[in-house]
Amino acid sequence: MAKIRSDKDWLDLFAEYEAGHESARDFCARHGLRLTYFYRRSLELRGRSASRRGQEGQPLSLPAAFVPVAVTPRALPASITLAVGKASIALSPSVPPTWVAALLMALEG
Repeated sequence: MAKIRSDKDWLDLFAEYEAGHESARDFCARHGLRLTYFYRRSLELRGRSASRRGQEGQPLSLPAAFVPVAVTPRALPASITLAVGKASIALSPSVPPTWVAALLMALEG
């Protein structure tokens, strides 16, 4: 059964962890803690992550600037010219490939 710890017990654990040099995973294994719960309690009680020893948790602040974006229309693909003997036909890029294949089969026969 899981041990019930008071907030003071948790704060003492976090202080012990930060004073040491072992990884959070090893620290939790030694104390019988789940790593994810250790991190969650650290955030709840101290507002900072247990993995960032001594660094105050602060909200991520992004620069208050916009990046200019230029939108240009995509160039349309050139039409395809199909030549068989002396005959040729210009096909739009929107013509389905299955139709082109059927046309080629019909011309071949």
